[in-house]
Amino acid sequence: MTPTLPIRVYITFLLGALLVFGQVRAQVGQVLQVVKGKKVTLRADADHALSYVWFKDDVPLSGTHEQRIIVTDPGVYTVMALGDDCISDLSDPVRIVLDDRGTDVEVDLEIRNLPDKRTIGVGNTVAVQLIIFNKGVETAEDVVATFTIPPELSYSRIIGSYPGEVNYVESERKLYWRQPSLEGKSSAMLWLEVVGAANGSAVTLAAVSAKQRDRMQGNNTDDARIDIVQLIIPNVFTPNGDGLNDYFRIVGLSLFPGRRLTIYNRWGNNVYRSEQYENDWGGSGLLEGTYFYVLELTDETGRSSTYKGAVLIIRDRIQ
Repeated sequence: MTPTLPIRVYITFLLGALLVFGQVRAQVGQVLQVVKGKKVTLRADADHALSYVWFKDDVPLSGTHEQRIIVTDPGVYTVMALGDDCISDLSDPVRIVLDDRGTDVEVDLEIRNLPDKRTIGVGNTVAVQLIIFNKGVETAEDVVATFTIPPELSYSRIIGSYPGEVNYVESERKLYWRQPSLEGKSSAMLWLEVVGAANGSAVTLAAVSAKQRDRMQGNNTDDARIDIVQLIIPNVFTPNGDGLNDYFRIVGLSLFPGRRLTIYNRWGNNVYRSEQYENDWGGSGLLEGTYFYVLELTDETGRSSTYKGAVLIIRDRIQ
């Protein structure tokens, strides 16, 4: 009589070509559901084994004596280990069945990155709306949206209510918005606020992913450009008709809904005034020389700021 190996043999399996690769020890009556056409690697574990005999539905598989086999057909798989003049007990079975749907579960998520302003001043805020659409019919699971904030902007706060949970990681300059699920043919929305931190063009990036594979990955990201402008008031302009620097032009002026400009000469007389300045003062009727301005700006929140300084008018053409 051939003795049996003292160690029981177990089957572990490795799912191939699936989203999540895992390896677990089979239990008695273990059922593994796989999509048609996918491969499953079965591996036997037994100490001191020299070779193996694999069975499908209690029938030996011809030519399968390795520790691992790759299978695609449904059925009940078992294995027996062979040693020096001994054999193991038959392993616990693993039953492989085909998914009735016959295809992978896929989703179709889309994200929109929608700032309410495309140009702001340093220190001004912009509200950004993030919208996730589940355009498919399947429920998306473990939905994660990220929003990356460039150095020209700084994170301020979340506006209003939202589904799921949100946290901002300063070291990554990234906001994470997590939802356990998003039903098919539905959407979710989040508002957040950022602040202009430095002059330049900032490109924010929103991205979304789910546990399932996305069939249309081209709409999983969306970027948006926001220009941040530093207010710059010139100290000289040359209204000589050459088309260059002919007006007292203030960079960033259009960012302020209220913009009153008053100009005085060196004797304190008011020589120009505009309740809504449009960068259109050319010093008409005035001599060359130094003049003094008072610029009163009101931003979109109603906050007012006053700037005072001198500006030199030069009419002679520079040779």
